[in-house]
Amino acid sequence: MQNPENILVLRLSSLGDIIMTLPAVYSLKNYFPSSKIAWVCEGSACELLSCMRFVDEVIKFPRDKIREALNNGSPMEAWVTFLNFIRDLRRTEFDLVFDFHGILKSAVISCLTRKKRMVGLGKPYAKEFSHLFYRERINGSDQHIHKVQRNMMLVKYIGVKGFSENIPFMVPKTDEEYVEQFFRKEGLSGRVFVVNPFSSIRGRYKRWPLEYYRELIKMIKKEMDPRVIILWGTNEEKIEAEKLKESLNGDVILSWSMNVPKLLAFLSKVDLYIGGDSGITHLASLVKTPVVAIFGPSDHKVNSPWGTTKKIVRRDIECSPCKKRDCKERRCLTEIYPEQVFEAIKELYNQRSLEK
Repeated sequence: MQNPENILVLRLSSLGDIIMTLPAVYSLKNYFPSSKIAWVCEGSACELLSCMRFVDEVIKFPRDKIREALNNGSPMEAWVTFLNFIRDLRRTEFDLVFDFHGILKSAVISCLTRKKRMVGLGKPYAKEFSHLFYRERINGSDQHIHKVQRNMMLVKYIGVKGFSENIPFMVPKTDEEYVEQFFRKEGLSGRVFVVNPFSSIRGRYKRWPLEYYRELIKMIKKEMDPRVIILWGTNEEKIEAEKLKESLNGDVILSWSMNVPKLLAFLSKVDLYIGGDSGITHLASLVKTPVVAIFGPSDHKVNSPWGTTKKIVRRDIECSPCKKRDCKERRCLTEIYPEQVFEAIKELYNQRSLEK
């Protein structure tokens, strides 16, 4: 097709899903280098996309304002906020609109834009009947295809050739300096490992037990002797992280509060990352830090961090993967023991050392 002047991308959230969309959008930019790419997103995803130089415009969907208005019993205010967002979006006519999200909200936004073509996900990838909104949609037969490959299907559909895996990013200088200050203050040098025991509120059911992380850190410190940093995000997680540090006799370092650009800079400087299925795990993989990821109820074939420098640790049981947030047993996580994760850490670290 002819070089499109304006392209709109919709992938609203979450952080991990945004990261798994980046290769497709970067490939799109490389194929149409003169095209202007705008991306509609929400929440912390906007912070990440602000660091991606190939994204020309980040358009923030006013989710929080709409939610606040609804919670305050002001549906009219929420409606006006949404209409103002659509009005601003319609000031540009897009040659191509890609809906990588495939939910009702993203489909409605896509339909309300001024556009020439709109491409979205079909069965079995689209949710909430969103596939009914697209004239052009990408169907598939494999539900277990990785999301990076799934997203590439959309851009290949319009003729994009090639696959761009190494995603360039640029962190603001102030965020780089913040991380440098953290490393200097904590006296960090030599081997540095990061452990992230946490996840989003919605993803708590995917968390490996905190007491297992404690035993794992003891093994790491005893045999490999790195500096270990516990990563946390919310105030609730900070309290848990402090308790974990106390149970380890203070022999670990707690991270500082960091936004997404700071996390990009921070994770770029460490030697190994250990965590569960979370957006931060994908962020570590994005910056090419070796990752050991502990997977329980989520499908590792679809959601594992992209890249080759990784180890996925999971328990292959009959009911996994699933999405049962209220599961009482959680065998898929509780039957993954610290010794197994430690073996994966040693294998990956030794492999990485040989490659350098």
